Amino acid sequence: MIEIINVSKVYDSSGILVKALDHVHLTIKDGEFIAIMGPSGSGKSTLLNILGCILDYSEGHYLINGKDTLGLSRKDIEQIRKSEIGFIYQHFALMDYYTAYENIELPLLINNVKKSSRVSKINEVVKLLGIEDVINKKPAKMSGGQQQRVAIARALVMDANIILADEPTGALDQKTGGEVLNLLKDINKTGKTVIIVTHDTKIASMTNRIITINDGKITNDSYNELLK
Repeated sequence: MIEIINVSKVYDSSGILVKALDHVHLTIKDGEFIAIMGPSGSGKSTLLNILGCILDYSEGHYLINGKDTLGLSRKDIEQIRKSEIGFIYQHFALMDYYTAYENIELPLLINNVKKSSRVSKINEVVKLLGIEDVINKKPAKMSGGQQQRVAIARALVMDANIILADEPTGALDQKTGGEVLNLLKDINKTGKTVIIVTHDTKIASMTNRIITINDGKITNDSYNELLK
């Protein structure tokens, strides 16, 4: 379970304080499929980065499975980020000079996973995402959809319980974007918590819960009754 309690984030922009998040309260249960929406500058990406333990917050508490991140060392935070959270980005964030296999392998190398286990884990996610035919290709030789599937495989390979996706279909055409969203839905059905930041109301409508942020505050938090 994820709990955001009275969290604020303030940036100092050349001496001018800008509040990106303003006393946000949020509870996310294990296995939820959530869209976070809002206009540019609303605070949605700031919230996602705090959820991903990438960004520090200025005030409040962020708890993962009852553990308050505020009291943890940087090393402990990094361990949570490496083992509990998988990231998917709009522009894939793949290493250009690495093959698909090598890109997927990176989190396993960082976590010192033995080679035999790395091979097994990579083969499992590659098969799940249907990217066997591009496993030895570099990103420049892949389509956008294939690159995003590789990025999803990289997010899944450590078997993280929380998947955070920042505009995961934003760089894709409508058909390919729909395929990627269906993959995320299937991943959610395995019990993983999937949280997507998106501008697309159609994509948001396919999730189970939509959280809307404006001016750093949650202005709406509703469940899709048809998908509950």
